[in-house]
Amino acid sequence: MIKVQSSKFKVQRVLLFLLFTIHCSLFTVSPAIAGDKVITISEAYDLALKSHEKIKIAEEDLEQADIGVDKALSQLLPTMTAEGTHTKYTKEKTSSLTVIQPDNSSTFSLKFSQPLYTGGKEWSARRQAKKKVDSNKEGLDFVKEGIVFDVSNAYYNLLKAEKDKDIKEAALQRAKEQTKVAKARLDVGDVTKSVLLRAEAEEAGANAELAKSLAALDIARTKLARLIGTPPDFKVRPPSPMSTPKNIDGIILNVFDKRRDYIQAKIDEEIAKEGITYAKGNFMPSLKLDGTYSRRDQDPISSSFFNKESIYGTITLSLPFFEGGLRSAELKESKSKLRQAELKRLNLKRDIEQDIRETFYNITAIASTINSYERQVLFAEENYKMVFKQFQYGLATNVDVVDANATVISAQKGLANATYDLQISIIGLKKKTGELLDETLASK
Repeated sequence: MIKVQSSKFKVQRVLLFLLFTIHCSLFTVSPAIAGDKVITISEAYDLALKSHEKIKIAEEDLEQADIGVDKALSQLLPTMTAEGTHTKYTKEKTSSLTVIQPDNSSTFSLKFSQPLYTGGKEWSARRQAKKKVDSNKEGLDFVKEGIVFDVSNAYYNLLKAEKDKDIKEAALQRAKEQTKVAKARLDVGDVTKSVLLRAEAEEAGANAELAKSLAALDIARTKLARLIGTPPDFKVRPPSPMSTPKNIDGIILNVFDKRRDYIQAKIDEEIAKEGITYAKGNFMPSLKLDGTYSRRDQDPISSSFFNKESIYGTITLSLPFFEGGLRSAELKESKSKLRQAELKRLNLKRDIEQDIRETFYNITAIASTINSYERQVLFAEENYKMVFKQFQYGLATNVDVVDANATVISAQKGLANATYDLQISIIGLKKKTGELLDETLASK
């Protein structure tokens, strides 16, 4: 009987221990899991593309361009105008023969007008409007690509700021350890008070650097939150590293078929050519057909009031003869605009190639430094451990520890900056080659 009760007591103890463990695990979950929202870089892209005002503005530009096509089409279609008037006179005036002034009169007319030939200007205007739509479509994608790059830049800058904060926290912890050791050695009379004061000064400086780092972290998070349109109460996660491009000539080969601003420049050049066609149309004759139905009423009717309604049509041929040189000036202006558009496209083409080459060389340079930074961090951290241990036993001075600590901080910051700057540069190269938006949308 005693053994049974003992076994039951053991079972109860085990159950209570399990319940206590579960209870503790529920209330000791790390903050990143319990409350913090984590936004991946893909989610950041999606949020920015859906909400950013620059994209909405570009969408309105595209809608206005679509409306411009309808406006250009309206110049080719006939117009109909209805007009009616009613006149009430102060008094009726009559003579023995007829009514001089009636009591009231009314007129109604319905006019139809159809341009038959205008020198091709309306068709040219419509073609320009359609090309403007194509240009604005490319412009919308160009704006989206710019937003994606801005989000990427802000995302990696936030990661860099978080890494800087970790580095500064670790530096503060090392400074505290140095102060603790200096105080212990001062208590036993192994060092002078100046050593402790120097250690405390380093700790205070590390505290100040950490405060700056925390402020920079808040600023970086706020900038990213502005781009993606959410409150700054989230965390970010480092994306998978991207591979470094190897062949610059292969990158430049097809870039002009993908760069949206270059495609826009080509469309603007085509629009300028249509501008010349439109200006030449001003030298051509125009032909227009008008039809009118009219009806008149008068009370009382005068003896001269015979025709109450009429229907007639008119064909009008207009030939411009002299307008003070306006047409010639407009033609010269349109030709100048075409030359200007050609030069802009050529200038953009050369700038694109130069920009891509500079970015590629910058990527190559950054990638070549990462291995050196990794070795520097490894050596600097090992050196600090050795120097600090020597300082504990009086074999190194506090100046040696400070120098070793500064080397660790510099190496860690150099590695973090190079790692994230490389990713930002690779994304920048994708933007410059016109591939960034396509890859972003394809990854959804």
